Amino acid sequence: MNIKLVSIVSALAISAAVAQDYDDEYEEAPAAAAESTQEEASEHEPAPAPAPAAPAVADDEDEAPVAKTEEVAAPAEQAKGLNVLHGHAYNTVGNEAAASTVRGNMAVPYKMAGAKLFYVEPTDKYGALALGSGSMTYLLAFDRNIGNLGQVTAGIATKSFGVTVDVALDKKWGSAERKSDNNKDEYDASVTRPNDYLGATFAAPLGGIDLTINAYWNTYALETDTKSGDDEHDEDFWDLGGSLVFSNSPSGSTFAWSVGAAVVRHKDFTKEVTFPAGGDKRTDESTGTTANTLIQPFFNVGFPVLSNAESRVLLGFNTRLPLVFFDELDNKGAKRKDNYSIFGLYTSPNIFAEMNVSESWIIFGGAAFNWEVFSYASDEFVTNYDTPNAKVTTDVSIMGMKTNATIATAGARFQYKNLSVEASVAEDLTTAAWEGLIGNFSGTLSF
Repeated sequence: MNIKLVSIVSALAISAAVAQDYDDEYEEAPAAAAESTQEEASEHEPAPAPAPAAPAVADDEDEAPVAKTEEVAAPAEQAKGLNVLHGHAYNTVGNEAAASTVRGNMAVPYKMAGAKLFYVEPTDKYGALALGSGSMTYLLAFDRNIGNLGQVTAGIATKSFGVTVDVALDKKWGSAERKSDNNKDEYDASVTRPNDYLGATFAAPLGGIDLTINAYWNTYALETDTKSGDDEHDEDFWDLGGSLVFSNSPSGSTFAWSVGAAVVRHKDFTKEVTFPAGGDKRTDESTGTTANTLIQPFFNVGFPVLSNAESRVLLGFNTRLPLVFFDELDNKGAKRKDNYSIFGLYTSPNIFAEMNVSESWIIFGGAAFNWEVFSYASDEFVTNYDTPNAKVTTDVSIMGMKTNATIATAGARFQYKNLSVEASVAEDLTTAAWEGLIGNFSGTLSF
């Protein structure tokens, strides 16, 4: 599986669409696996390398790994009152039934069809531009990814489909050559730094349902490959992930849902090829303790519980079931094996309310927390596994339940003509007043 194929397919789709024409759900819900971080389900080691979390609430060290995900847009239709396009400050609790956001629509790119806007988010270092030409909308966004690299997103959107490609780069290549009268030595090296990223997203409406497919490749640690003469050193520290999501957002139903699954292969591997003096070729391969495969189904719902002409209160649950299978560690020299796995059920109950105060002002607020309904970690450790009458098997299991810290948020949106400005603050309720304060601010200029 080479993620570079995704980029090629995306580029072909873009080219074909341009030749014909020259012819939104919440911020933090999953549709991809992944702008990557996995968390630990317990204090048992080893633990998986991080990948981005789905519910938009406080991080917690006791949680199971979360596949890198993209935001899935809420219903795309814009109308007067509460159903207007918002920025990142809105719906930070991740309620599925809330109105659309720019980032949410960018994550389901066909929903940007027909948009003509400039969006900027200083607090999170993000900006987006949508330009229309006939039935085609061209998309461009600049972001800061998890490794503080600049990430560029480019794509197209029509009413029938949308495609985007994400790129963040941090690579170096080098070579050296030394010659003498009787000898020539060559040395080559390449270095890829953490969070070098390549991703692609395809989305399309299927009647009253959205289909969104995302795939990505992310380097999570410093990766160095060298070749000196016949000796080689190769490192593989990467995540290869993808997600498939279905959502009923095109139907405009008051009961909003999305369902899907994410898969991430977390590679931790080193290979060394050497030619000892006077000896034969030697190859040493090592699998690290964090190598694993994550399979994560998820299901998110949101619906109104109180409403009138000017305000509404929404209740939602964002639920996921991570299954993490670590690679078996087999130390043939010491005759030891280690098998480790984690699974659990996590949900994020959330409440979100908003009120249309006037033609220019909307106020909103909400609260949410991560609930570890249960988690289970299992480890089987075998020593002397092929020695008669000496084999010893140790089984360890850990179960857990936890209701993690609540996050509360409040904010407002102001609109003047074609300019809207939005701001919100969020507070971790486990901290002293204002110590855990998080601010969000954005502006949108629509045409």
